[in-house]
Amino acid sequence: MKNQRKLYCLIVLLGLLGLSCRQITKSVNETFNPNDSLVKKYDQEKGLRESGEYEGDTKTSSSTSIQRHQEKTIVINGDTVNTPEMESKAKEMFNDIESLKKEKKPAAVKEIQERVNRFLKEMKLPQGSLKTTNAEKPIVKTKKGLLSTADLALAQEQLKRLPQYRNKDIIVYQSVHFYDNGSINLMLQHPVNPKYADAYEYRDGAWSAPKPVLARDIERRTFPLSGMHFSDARKVLKIYNEKAAQVEGAAPTSSVYISIWDDNIRWFPGSINGTRERFDIHFNPDGTLKSFRQE
Repeated sequence: MKNQRKLYCLIVLLGLLGLSCRQITKSVNETFNPNDSLVKKYDQEKGLRESGEYEGDTKTSSSTSIQRHQEKTIVINGDTVNTPEMESKAKEMFNDIESLKKEKKPAAVKEIQERVNRFLKEMKLPQGSLKTTNAEKPIVKTKKGLLSTADLALAQEQLKRLPQYRNKDIIVYQSVHFYDNGSINLMLQHPVNPKYADAYEYRDGAWSAPKPVLARDIERRTFPLSGMHFSDARKVLKIYNEKAAQVEGAAPTSSVYISIWDDNIRWFPGSINGTRERFDIHFNPDGTLKSFRQE
């Protein structure tokens, strides 16, 4: 049992040295809990007897010199290390790490790294940094926000330049959505067959290829692109949020959209809900305020 602990420490030592500590805590458990098969494999490769003594000649490496110096010492990069001392310090480090893991504190990873580095410094080994797992890394989603007035106008101009609509009127079907990630989604009447419609997405400054959709009530849900201005979406967003700020408990919006019905367009959201009151809000086709009244 005592010899196995020595081998256990030597394996950890060689692993830390060979990987320059960059592989410690891909997960802490993987690094500090080697299984028995690794010990046996190490015994076979290094020619160790069950008693823990060396069998055969000493092997050295050009990059890292690790050799048997005496029964209880080894030489690492020119420095003599006492193996019983290393075993004792490694055992203390593992116990400290287990305690830190059980605490489950947000700063545990940093404290584990500091504890490992202290051990490496004592053993005169190069120090590294722990890599946190994907589960430990907070995922931060950033929102670009609604496109600027100029970018909205540019998106509409680029839509007019689609080759399939060259020298043809562009007819918008059903709705146009302006999202807070900087994208625009809409559907257009097919350039050849007016009974069909295709979906398009504007993202990162370009329109996507058309995707066929199932169109219904297409006669009542179409409106010419020339009759609307995408840049008006900024007006709607600004006015809506100004009114929402006046209503207790109401939340601002970050996205707006156009709905088409019977040759008319209407901007949405169309209501503001507070904790005590609810208001209807309507906009003119150009995005200016039409009405704002309590229900």
